[in-house]
Amino acid sequence: MRRFKLVIAYDGSAFMGFAKQGELNTVEGALENALKRLNIQSPLTAAGRTDKGVHATRQVVAFNAPAFWSAQKLLAHLAPKLAPHIVCQSLEQVGLDFHPRFCAHKRRYRYILSQMPSPFLARYVAFHPHGTLESLQEALNCFVGTHDFKYFCKTGSNPKHTRRTLYKAFCYPFCVGRLDCVVVVFEANGFLRAQVRLMLGAALKCSLGHLSLEDLKAQLALKKRTSTDLAPSNGLYLSRVVYPQPLSKDGV
Repeated sequence: MRRFKLVIAYDGSAFMGFAKQGELNTVEGALENALKRLNIQSPLTAAGRTDKGVHATRQVVAFNAPAFWSAQKLLAHLAPKLAPHIVCQSLEQVGLDFHPRFCAHKRRYRYILSQMPSPFLARYVAFHPHGTLESLQEALNCFVGTHDFKYFCKTGSNPKHTRRTLYKAFCYPFCVGRLDCVVVVFEANGFLRAQVRLMLGAALKCSLGHLSLEDLKAQLALKKRTSTDLAPSNGLYLSRVVYPQPLSKDGV
């Protein structure tokens, strides 16, 4: 038996989220179905479970396969079965103890938003008002460091603990085609359910003057919950998962 680490990109608008949900079309379900067509019966583990409409440019999953599969041969057979909404970026053999979630050191999300709607980019860019980049950055700075993000976590989730360390939170201007956009980046040791969208929702309110920095800091200190706005899912991308090196046993 061999264990493989697969890095994929996917269009979240084509799926009802990552995790399997009965007969609904999900990324996990599509991956398992493709593997079954190759007679590979293996549960999948992933670096993170993205919600409906959320995309990924570097999602990481792992599964087991019979020892006669090499990484190169398996990639050549698997990739066509996942196209066009899931693209295989790399496949490598790793140790049998590799777990995409628990072995990860850092995760990075990018969020793309614009104030000018475009019907051609509606699935991939969130159209949302915002203030100046300076005011948005000032709000984002509040999240950097180790905090209890209990008030920036979707209700209904039940994590073991809600403390996370945010290493980076910054924004910068960007153009998608001719559309002026803003990209917001969050990098942390881990994220709670909907944490990125809740943090960004609060930061955008601050940038517009609808929420004070004092109220944002009070929510972060668990004194009061002042913002429960979720930024739209379509602008969010899981863009990077960082692991210690080396992991590879036999790679492509």
